[in-house]
Amino acid sequence: MSLNNDIVFHKERMIDNIHFMNDFLLNQNISWTFVIKAFNSYPISFIEEISNIPCNSIASDNENHLEVIKRLNSKMETWFLNYLGKEKLDNFIDVNLTHSDEFISDKSCLMLSIDPERDGIEYNYQFPCKRLGAYLDCAKLPKSEFFEAWSRLKIPPELTQSLGTSISFGSIDYLKSKGVNHYRLGEIILTGKNLVDGSIIQGLRQDVFDSHKKVSYHLISHSNILYANN
Repeated sequence: MSLNNDIVFHKERMIDNIHFMNDFLLNQNISWTFVIKAFNSYPISFIEEISNIPCNSIASDNENHLEVIKRLNSKMETWFLNYLGKEKLDNFIDVNLTHSDEFISDKSCLMLSIDPERDGIEYNYQFPCKRLGAYLDCAKLPKSEFFEAWSRLKIPPELTQSLGTSISFGSIDYLKSKGVNHYRLGEIILTGKNLVDGSIIQGLRQDVFDSHKKVSYHLISHSNILYANN
């Protein structure tokens, strides 16, 4: 499909949002990872441009992008969204969020199937793994039954690597009480808006991208990128 969309990217404005999230979640005693899947179709030059942004970790399902980032910024923690359970991982990947229990290493974080709405694998108390997590959905908030099911597994907090996503950010107090200790955030960093109702998140900028169209995750990921001078 030919796309005629042009959007203007303001790196410094995105950095403002990253600084805000660093400070906000630090005060909540919650860590986070910046998910850059929206940039999968962008050129390598763009990934090089953002390799030095001030966050502690970046996640993607694009291994080439993670390799570029690690090569240019060795201190950046790289998370591979390993949806297909790929066996062989390269040295530039620090955390492997995987759906497979066949190729477990010290990098593996097994993503569990807690209910029918979430992808993952069934929990096994014999897992030789020190990292566990689950997806909370990218379209709607998890139901209370999800957290009840998670609680019944009695997974120690020190083994819980990642539960939170952008969609759940607006319910942070509730989710923190349920054991959420890490967020994988992408869209709200780029749009500054709550994913549930589109409302503005106070403290975040909504102008990381400029366009004559309404800026959305879909627009960001399917547009021709231009760079602002500031």
